[in-house]
Amino acid sequence: MDEHLITQAQQYFEAAWREPVQVTGMGRVTVGSRRDRRGKRERGAASENGPRGCLVEIGEFLVDVASTITWPFVTVWALFRLFKRDGPKRHAAIPSGPATGEAYRVAEALKQHPGEIAVVRGKTQLAIVELTGLGAQPTVVWSGRGAERPQWSPAPASLYWEDGSMLMLPAT
Repeated sequence: MDEHLITQAQQYFEAAWREPVQVTGMGRVTVGSRRDRRGKRERGAASENGPRGCLVEIGEFLVDVASTITWPFVTVWALFRLFKRDGPKRHAAIPSGPATGEAYRVAEALKQHPGEIAVVRGKTQLAIVELTGLGAQPTVVWSGRGAERPQWSPAPASLYWEDGSMLMLPAT
């Protein structure tokens, strides 16, 4: 990430907020989804008995056969993609916690901003901003102050809200 953009954002927010700030660049960020961490047994427990259980087992067998046949092709494709880089890598921001939590609202807002993202932290405020370019003001994606301000964890870069939600940001 361009250090000039970070310095520009720092100067802008120090003047606007009238307090010292720290700016952490995240690069270009996409929004991922929370993975279902329940075990296979928990997901399929309701459908193990009766005719549906038999259909599930047949489906699992067909998936196993298809994956055995296709894995060599997928491996070759992955190696091809490894050597062919299509530009800057975009890292994912992953929300978790209650579905009505603030982290999901921030993740939705991030989807609308494909540029360079940074987290600006002051003593009383926190903002997630898009750095648009030299000479241009940063675009505020989300901001919080007081009780709305989430806790910041630098490693791994994460924001924790009082409602129990969390937004894990990509490592820089």
